[in-house]
Amino acid sequence: MKGINPVTMENNNRSNYKNGFMIAIVLVFLSIASVLLLTVYEIIGNYRTNAVRMSVSSQLEVDALNTLNTGIGYMRTKSAGVLGFNVTFQSLTPTWFNDFYGKLSQEWKNFINTSVLRNSHFTVIDITDSTNNSQGDFPVNELRTYFNDRKLSRVTISVFRMNNPLKVFIVSRIEKNNQTAYAYGVITSKLLNQYVYFTNRETSSTFGTIYFKSGELIDGPMRTHDYININNAGGVPVFTSTVEFLGIKNPQGQVVPESQYSNFANLQGNPAYRILNNDDISRLDFSSIKNDYKTKLQTLVRDYSAIKASPSVLSGIKFTGDVIVSFNHGQGGSNYDVKISQGTTDYIITWNPSPPNATLRKQGGGSAEETDILFNGIISATGNITVDGPTALSTYKGNYTLFAEGDIILKDRIIPYNTYTNKFTANEHGNNGDPVSNAQVQDIKNFVSSNETSSLNLVAINNVRIGQKLDDMKIFASIYAFDGSFQVDGYNTGSSAGQLFVLGSIMQNYRGPVGTFNPFTGQTTTGYYKTYSYDPRILTGAYQPDGTPTKSGTISLKVVGIAR
Repeated sequence: MKGINPVTMENNNRSNYKNGFMIAIVLVFLSIASVLLLTVYEIIGNYRTNAVRMSVSSQLEVDALNTLNTGIGYMRTKSAGVLGFNVTFQSLTPTWFNDFYGKLSQEWKNFINTSVLRNSHFTVIDITDSTNNSQGDFPVNELRTYFNDRKLSRVTISVFRMNNPLKVFIVSRIEKNNQTAYAYGVITSKLLNQYVYFTNRETSSTFGTIYFKSGELIDGPMRTHDYININNAGGVPVFTSTVEFLGIKNPQGQVVPESQYSNFANLQGNPAYRILNNDDISRLDFSSIKNDYKTKLQTLVRDYSAIKASPSVLSGIKFTGDVIVSFNHGQGGSNYDVKISQGTTDYIITWNPSPPNATLRKQGGGSAEETDILFNGIISATGNITVDGPTALSTYKGNYTLFAEGDIILKDRIIPYNTYTNKFTANEHGNNGDPVSNAQVQDIKNFVSSNETSSLNLVAINNVRIGQKLDDMKIFASIYAFDGSFQVDGYNTGSSAGQLFVLGSIMQNYRGPVGTFNPFTGQTTTGYYKTYSYDPRILTGAYQPDGTPTKSGTISLKVVGIAR
């Protein structure tokens, strides 16, 4: 199987098609002329990443890649953020699809069989010597020029619906002299959780200055639109990937010269860091999409009465006011996938083993009701959402988004069920969990990358808060706090609660506190020390829940392949 992954090649929306499309063609043509490309290859079956060298063996394959770029550029203009792509799919399979499918490796065939709806496609363009069948807003004249210059017989670009609305499968088909080549790939709306840690501001009027310190690990790409503050007493924090920031400040609030960075941080990225400018900052305005996201998400959820009336419509469930959510998959006699409680009424959803098919049971406050529904995994509330189950552990199976217009408050450790059963012990049910060593971090990441199919978004307009300081807290999720921060209630009281381990990503408007430490020794005194690790599946777009925050008018190219 031939595959290219440009390590998330992103496109920003431009009104000028010529710049957005044909320049991309020229650049790809020039880069591929060398025949050999050093690429990153994503194995579709389990999304493990391996470096390989791919041979582009013919000019026809170059043509397929070039025309694929025009389709990618066009789909960028159709990106609708959390709603996916604004195109109308036809309910039929193209006549050429079986030929394309037959040329693929078994891994790609397996991927298509499980993830791509071959009988639901959208034709971007189909041109021959005598016809130009294209979408009205496609720059057909520019592609026609390329078609004529290369003396091609036919160019077809089609997009196929996938089982996640944030992703589509795109195929470019080239004919010339009775020969055919295909270029194909997976594109997504640009996800916001592209960093293990992101902030607009590192300081706030509420919490003041917060530091990174010795013993802390930030394992993955990191970005802040501010200076990071580091206290290097007793050692330095470790950053395993590139840190994007304005710079470093020492405990006295002074800007550290770049020549002295190694005295304050173990920067292991390649490059170790990147100093941001104003243009960089303006291109990633996290808070600017808040209202767009909130409005569009409401089209993906319905209240209980609407779901009860039309259960065959795929949707999430929304509530007015505060709710309590718990995940309890696989935990004995009280096993359920997710329970939402409001007052004396519980809404229990069971959707395994065959999502989106689910059963919704309403109980309490009257006679019990049970309805078969189609559930997309989104739970929305106009107030706060508290995650609090029967034990200190919530285990989830499936792909969920919790969205609170207030705060999200966490009183449980939150771990996907498969990962919990393979990598953790029953200690996680109680107040005293087990810390995760740096060596275990990599082992857990490897397991998640190869085996885990569940994921979780915790999205709040205000704050995402740890409301109960369980020892050695664990959260497997992508965390978003649009206006507020990710923080710990009572971070500065009591004694040390050990490690806060997050596997996923954190995006917050301003940095929130999770603990305190002795400024002379670096020893944690209250709350937590941090171990944040990036979920490797985010880069590939694998197992992203419906409702994942994205930015309209942008796309990311995840995987590319060639077939002849």
